[in-house]
Amino acid sequence: MCIYQEALERVHNGEPFYIDFEKRTMKVGRDKIIDNGEWDTSKVLYTYQVYDLHSLLHMVRELYRNYKYSLPSERSDNKRRKYFKALPVDELTDEQLIIGQSREVAQFTLEAFILCTILSGEFVWDEDIMGKWFYARPSDPDLIILRSWVEGK
Repeated sequence: MCIYQEALERVHNGEPFYIDFEKRTMKVGRDKIIDNGEWDTSKVLYTYQVYDLHSLLHMVRELYRNYKYSLPSERSDNKRRKYFKALPVDELTDEQLIIGQSREVAQFTLEAFILCTILSGEFVWDEDIMGKWFYARPSDPDLIILRSWVEGK
């Protein structure tokens, strides 16, 4: 099993997590799975097929949409670091409340995917596609990705 999937299962089972894009770190429970961009290389980071930057950004947009409309909990609301904005429970529709994913799991899924694609070298900043300093989706300006996250500067 890949690092991403193993960590996702642990988060799904209730373990807390911490991800830092600039420090290239992922911690689940008490274990640093990725530390300053280093990980157990006997394991694969993730198994998704990413064809180019456009398909990667499409995947990020979908994961962000899942996160934005996910179900908050006291645990997710008390999280110190949130890279992305999600809607409060009173702004979710009845349908979103019924089918929404746990916010903790949705947040981990999004942030871990971004971190793993950065570390694998697949997520590379392209000014022509993403802009000079940050990427903001025109149809959803809440999705912002900073260049410093991707380049680690």
